[in-house]
Amino acid sequence: MCIGIITGVVIVVSILMEYFFSLFKILLKRPLSPTGAQEIDAEEHIYAHPKYAKQLMDPRTFDVQTIYEILLNGLRLSGDRPQFSYRYSSNEKFKSYTYKQVFEIIKEIGSGAVRTGLEPSNETFVGIYSSASVNYALCLYSTWPYSMIPVGIYDSLGRDGVKFIITQTRVELVFADDLTRVKNLIEWKDETIALKTIVSFVEPTDELVQSAHDKGIQLMTLDKLREIGRNNPVEVVPPKPNDMALIMYTSGSTGEPKGCIISHETFICSMLGVASAIDILDPSRITRVLNYMPLAHMFGCGTVIAISYLGGEIGFWQGKVEKLVEDFHDFQPTLLTMVPRLLNKLYDKVRLELRKKGMAGRVLFQLAIKSKLALIRRGDFSQNTLWDKIMFEKIRQSFGGKVNRVISTSAPLSPEVCRFSRAAFSCFFVECYGQTECVVGCTQSVNDFEAGATGIPTPLNYLKLVDVPEKNYYAKDGVGEICLKSPAVFKGYLKDEAKTREAIDEQGWLHTGDIGRWTPHKTMQIVDRKKNMYKLSQGEYVAPEKIEDVYSRSRFIAQVFVHGDSLESVLVAVVLLNDEYIKQWATNEGLAVQETLSSEMEKKLKQVVLDDMVREGKKRGLMSFEQVRAIEFIKEPFTIENGLLTPTFKARRYAVEKRYNELFKKIYKTLNA
Repeated sequence: MCIGIITGVVIVVSILMEYFFSLFKILLKRPLSPTGAQEIDAEEHIYAHPKYAKQLMDPRTFDVQTIYEILLNGLRLSGDRPQFSYRYSSNEKFKSYTYKQVFEIIKEIGSGAVRTGLEPSNETFVGIYSSASVNYALCLYSTWPYSMIPVGIYDSLGRDGVKFIITQTRVELVFADDLTRVKNLIEWKDETIALKTIVSFVEPTDELVQSAHDKGIQLMTLDKLREIGRNNPVEVVPPKPNDMALIMYTSGSTGEPKGCIISHETFICSMLGVASAIDILDPSRITRVLNYMPLAHMFGCGTVIAISYLGGEIGFWQGKVEKLVEDFHDFQPTLLTMVPRLLNKLYDKVRLELRKKGMAGRVLFQLAIKSKLALIRRGDFSQNTLWDKIMFEKIRQSFGGKVNRVISTSAPLSPEVCRFSRAAFSCFFVECYGQTECVVGCTQSVNDFEAGATGIPTPLNYLKLVDVPEKNYYAKDGVGEICLKSPAVFKGYLKDEAKTREAIDEQGWLHTGDIGRWTPHKTMQIVDRKKNMYKLSQGEYVAPEKIEDVYSRSRFIAQVFVHGDSLESVLVAVVLLNDEYIKQWATNEGLAVQETLSSEMEKKLKQVVLDDMVREGKKRGLMSFEQVRAIEFIKEPFTIENGLLTPTFKARRYAVEKRYNELFKKIYKTLNA
């Protein structure tokens, strides 16, 4: 008993000492000032990076001009060091290919592709229909020594979307990673599809080989293609800077996929602009990153190419979400590339644990975050404070314990998740903003520790805001649609002049469709979306993604989708329940939750969940017309595999609305009865 009391007193005293020691350091040092953008045209409201206000960074000064030269640069820096590491099970250690080995393998694959009949030129498209893996990366890299253009294909675009890509690009060779995709490619082959060769990452069945033969398709394994290339090498045909480097299809929420044309010079400008701004260009510091993002998406693809430029090491996850944390832990990355969905899950898991520790634990947690953030704002990224030992070290160790940089992108972070993440990792943490059309990224935060800040233009971008009068946004007030002008902006959409003209105006400005606001420090915050909106019957515009982000903070909710209709005056939603918390809630309420809820239980639970959603909405400032009025539960989660999530874990709004169209009608009918 006495020992317990003494131990408790020691802990309390230690915490108080740490708090006052932190306070002392805080008082001695002023906070760092955020780097703000500089206005260069007051009439047009154009801004630039402060160091490049007179003239943007000159791409001609870069030491590389094409992605092929990036591969050569990595080879020069790190020939015998690991480039690609991978494993297929948690029971295995990561295996590696060195830079020298990768370069030889990609020449084998590229030579083999040419020997099957492909022309080594910048008019040849090569399809890759695969999940992210080391083989995907090898096939991707094999195109550039021969000036060919890789085209990423992914299932979340749906069957029609995949067929559209294959038809539009006229690909004659497609790499595929499993037999289901191989089978689909064979079945889809008709007179509109130019496909001649399928290269499978796994051994095909005799039945598939025969089916392919019947359709006039040559089916072989990747090993066989490499053997052909090894025995019949082809001299490289290096690309030129203005050649096409990638066709990156957007995972847009509506309509057919759009193929963004990204040239070598465009990619180089974007990559080096972002990399220089977030200080990862030091080749003496070996960077390690674990890639789990689709390589058919710019975030994943851009990351692996950038790390190759630095001579760093890229690890590939097993491809199983439930094993991702194990992969992080064992690979020990130094750079963590994150999307809000993962940081939200981490935060929710910690918050759930804190509930078990009572009020004292929650108060201590908030105190730890505030103390750590105060130090970080002063440039102190210490990871050995008492707060780290009792709160954050375990989190960092779960990611391998070596992380010194974190990049979050694809969507803004909520304020509480952003603050938690900065404190937990206690390192250089930036939020980047971009989209496929502006390639790797177009703004990033530097010394801006406010939640949701996506920073200033990169050294290769001009940025301006334009009026969106229908939403009452005006550039003179520092808020409007974000527009970019830069050599780092895409060239247009493949074979679609009309959509290209919609995206890029006559003056060369890319209209992003995102609404931004300048903060007092002249850093950018994303506050809304021009599209993906509903106009309710009373004339109010609502942005569903903003509302969904608020409601996702409810402990009852795993996923939520908000829906509106121009003929209705209110919003409704479908909700996937958080089963773990539902069980905890039911236990506290003395209720037994069964797999199939009784109608009475479901009605009660709907009201409880709806009340909690409205409570979260009020807490975070939603207007009354932004609050949903009715919900229905769904059992199937939104996933990339079922086509309801994009590769960056955003809802594919068109697909979700189509799937639940009848359910939304039913909800409104019940409301209006």
